[in-house]
Amino acid sequence: MAYNNDIVQTQLPTFAELYDFYFPQYVINVTNYPKNITYNSTIYIATVMQRSEFTAEKGNKREVTITFATKESSSLDFLVANVPRIRLVLRRLFLSTKSIKTLFVGEGEAVGVEGRTITFKAEDILMLNQTLVPQIVYSAYCNATLYDGYCGVLNTNFRDVTTVSASGSVIKASIFGSKPADWYTYGYVEYNGKYRMITKHDQPNSQCFLHMPFDDNIDGQQVIVYAGCDKTPATCKNKFNNLARFKGFPYIPTKNPVMWGFK
Repeated sequence: MAYNNDIVQTQLPTFAELYDFYFPQYVINVTNYPKNITYNSTIYIATVMQRSEFTAEKGNKREVTITFATKESSSLDFLVANVPRIRLVLRRLFLSTKSIKTLFVGEGEAVGVEGRTITFKAEDILMLNQTLVPQIVYSAYCNATLYDGYCGVLNTNFRDVTTVSASGSVIKASIFGSKPADWYTYGYVEYNGKYRMITKHDQPNSQCFLHMPFDDNIDGQQVIVYAGCDKTPATCKNKFNNLARFKGFPYIPTKNPVMWGFK
C-alpha cells in the first residue's frame, strides 16, 4: 500500500493552478490539482479542468476559456450571475516552495452550461476598455482610450521613470506621494516591454496597486509609470488640457429621467 502511495506521489504535478471566481456576494475556489489544496486558509476544491492558452503581449486580445465540472448549484450560479460579469483571478502555486504567481486577472461569463460542466470565457482586465462595439456610444464619459489616436495626448508628456519597491501587486515609490491623488489611477506601468494597469493610486501612502503582478521581480528595478484618466470632462480639461478632443457627451444625464424624474 505504501508503494502504491509513493507511485501516486511521484505522478502529482509540481504546481497547481488556483481559480477564484468572484461573484457579487461570494467566491468559488477551485483547482486543477488532483486533490483539494489549502492556501492562505482558503480551500480550493479539486475538479477536472481544461483551459486554453493565452498571450501576454500588449496589444493582443488576451483572453482565456476554461471548461470544468462543478456542483449543480454552482452551475446555476454561473448562469444567473452573468450580469454583472464574473471576476476571475488565476494563479499558479508551486507546491515545493509555496510561492505563487498570478497568471491572469479578468472578467467574463459562462458561455456554456451543460449539467455540471461549465465553459467560462474571460478577457484580461486591460482589454475590457478596448472591445466596445460600436466604438462611439452616447455616454457622459469619453469614448477614447487615453493616449490613442482619438485622444491625441502623448504618453511621453505624462510618464515618469522611477525605481520601485514591489510586493505582489503593490508598488511603492516616493514619486507616488508627490503627485496629486489618483494621478496614476487607470494609468499603467511599463517594465521590459510588458505592461500592468494601475487600478488605484494611493497618494497618502506613496503606493500604487496593479491589476496583477509582473512576471519578473521588479523590486528595486526602474520602471516607467504613466498617468491615468477617469474619462471625465474635468480631468480631460484640468489634467491633460485636451477638452477640445473629448469624445463624450458630458450633458447626458447620468440617471435615467424616465425612472428618476427631472431635478
